[in-house]
Amino acid sequence: MVKHKNSLWSLIRTLWIWLAGISITIVVVSLSMICALLRKPRWIHSMAFLWGKSITFFCRTDIQVEGREKIYRDGPVIFVLNHQSLFDILIIYNFLDVQFRWMAKASLFKIPLFGHAMKAADYIPVERGDRKLALKSLFDAADHVRQGTSIVIFPEGTRGHPDGSMLPFKKGGFILAKKAQVTIQPITLWGANQIVPVDRSRSIQRIYPGVVRVVIHDPILLEEYKDLSADQLSHKVEAVIKAPLDRLKAFAQVLDP
Repeated sequence: MVKHKNSLWSLIRTLWIWLAGISITIVVVSLSMICALLRKPRWIHSMAFLWGKSITFFCRTDIQVEGREKIYRDGPVIFVLNHQSLFDILIIYNFLDVQFRWMAKASLFKIPLFGHAMKAADYIPVERGDRKLALKSLFDAADHVRQGTSIVIFPEGTRGHPDGSMLPFKKGGFILAKKAQVTIQPITLWGANQIVPVDRSRSIQRIYPGVVRVVIHDPILLEEYKDLSADQLSHKVEAVIKAPLDRLKAFAQVLDP
């Protein structure tokens, strides 16, 4: 794991990035609210791309992508990624240049204005806590996907270990995939955990410059997984995403010894 130097400069730089990021977010959210009133989900998605690329620019994040030509564009797809940091969302808006939507906690849709914007953006609510409601929300999400809505999921359910290693995948997203019967595309991320490392001892979360590597794997077509159970499919996709992690980690150590 890369060791970052603690310095006054890193604090000043972090404060500048937070200020720039918050300012950009306010502008983009304001524009998105206008798009929401006009019921233009594609415009909201374009605003999100602007948001992600602008903030990673200020963070001096170098995003290197392998297999960009493999991005599936012939219909709805479920993009499955490992989850290293909250920064992952910004990274995704830099390279995944197709229309997609997020699945989000149903409670967020009840927030005034913000919830309205999420609905207008065609985000998909997911219930948590109640198993029966959670399963129903997965089936509802599957209907959205079958009708042409691509989505992004993080099957670990939360951020992985601080060193970048993955948590076991939960099978909910793969129940959704089996129900939706669409293509799955695994994607591996590495480096976001170094850009925004978890450090609960700090009152201000540090943000560092660095390199993020993205590996886009071959899409997994329905014919390749239709006979697998949700558990088997989960293990299959987890193995694909995990495979390049050691290589990417070694690259990062050489880059910043």
